[in-house]
Amino acid sequence: MKAWVASLCALVTGIATLAILVGFSQLPEVKAAYPNGDFATALSAFQRARSIDQLTALFGNPPDGGKLAAMTAGNTLDLYGFIPVYTIFLLWGAIMLGKGRALMWFPIVAVLIGCAGDIYETSSQLAISTDWSKAASTQPHVAIGCWIKFFGLAVHGLGCSALCFTIERKRWILGVLGLTPIVGTAVEFFHLAEIPTLMTATFSLFWVGLIVVAAIELFRTTRTVQAASAAA
Repeated sequence: MKAWVASLCALVTGIATLAILVGFSQLPEVKAAYPNGDFATALSAFQRARSIDQLTALFGNPPDGGKLAAMTAGNTLDLYGFIPVYTIFLLWGAIMLGKGRALMWFPIVAVLIGCAGDIYETSSQLAISTDWSKAASTQPHVAIGCWIKFFGLAVHGLGCSALCFTIERKRWILGVLGLTPIVGTAVEFFHLAEIPTLMTATFSLFWVGLIVVAAIELFRTTRTVQAASAAA
């Protein structure tokens, strides 16, 4: 595979990932139920809720129909749009950094596990938001899928860091950023500190860093190809 192909694919799917993230807040159901822009916070709390009491704190008792409709719309976009696109982005990111080395299979396998957890989590959330009677029995599945997702994606970051640190031309900044998701995930999972935005911030920084590196790699490889063509 030519080097520029992986960079281009990572860049395009990375930008698409960011576009879909913005799209969540533009869904009509989301804008109607969460006009103050707090949908992401509510969705995150939904994902990590471990009891029916935590769910009723989010949606009310009886549950707010508008909020359930917003969750259905958001999770539908998540399941059929965001999850496939970010998975492809992270796979291409690992391929781009790996440059054919066997080590790249470590983050590739990790992101596929994270994707499976996310599908399980999101499908379970949709089951609840479309049929509230399933809330008590289904919520434990949401939490399980949630943490499989986060740890899988965090290990993908670790794998990408290893790729950055073991190549001849090391990428120190992206390598360090790749280490942060596992820290944020562990802090949240083990309740080591109350920093609600820490985990999201660590993933965001790493993913944006991966997009920037994809753009740099694409520019460099394109310039190299052009220079080689001119020399010929």
